[in-house]
Amino acid sequence: MSTGAKAALGCGGAVVILLVLLLMGACMSVLSDDPPREPRATSAPEAVTEAENEQAVEEEEEEEPAFPEPETLEYSGVGDSVVEIDLHDDARIATLSHGGASNFTVRTLTSGGDNSDMLANVIGAYEGRVLYNAGEREEAAALEISADGSWEITLEPLSTAVSWGEDEDEFVGAGDEVVQLAWTPEGITALSMTHDGASNFAIWSYTSTDRDLLVNEIGAYEGQVSLAAGTLLLAVTADGNWTFTR
Repeated sequence: MSTGAKAALGCGGAVVILLVLLLMGACMSVLSDDPPREPRATSAPEAVTEAENEQAVEEEEEEEPAFPEPETLEYSGVGDSVVEIDLHDDARIATLSHGGASNFTVRTLTSGGDNSDMLANVIGAYEGRVLYNAGEREEAAALEISADGSWEITLEPLSTAVSWGEDEDEFVGAGDEVVQLAWTPEGITALSMTHDGASNFAIWSYTSTDRDLLVNEIGAYEGQVSLAAGTLLLAVTADGNWTFTR
């Protein structure tokens, strides 16, 4: 190959190399002009979902029950009184005390002023718990109290009844009381009872739909009665010590 041809070939190769370099530079320039891609979020959606779940659980825990228990109502005074109370017709427990020496009576009044339940009718000092509004009654709107001393009355939900435990065969108490069964009578359930008082001894049993007078005696008592299946509560009227055995 002549010297001129070699020179032409060398120049041509240089031109090709120069063109390739220019093309590569243009491509790199185009690529560099593209905006940078944002990093893809992979854990964010999971974090949001977790936060939403926690918020839903908190809201569920804060929701009030469909049938909230009534608030405890407390009243006190001295001597004869008529006390207006929050209107209600659901069954509740009244805890009563009296520090006088004469007659102490407490009864509920309807909104029309009529007598409804007799909660207490005793002589002298008294402490006890009684069930009221347990039958078909009008709404209790007030308490009428006859007393010669100081008195205190607390109206409470049924859940405050003393509990007769599932593992307990015997239950012991004294005076007026409301007992909630933590076990469910089934079939024929015999209940033995004793009372050592001198006055009225009466026991009412309550299911979700009915009630039954089990005992109604004066003075000391010892006997056995049958307890209806599904009994939930026992309301005791007594002036002495008493026992239940199953």
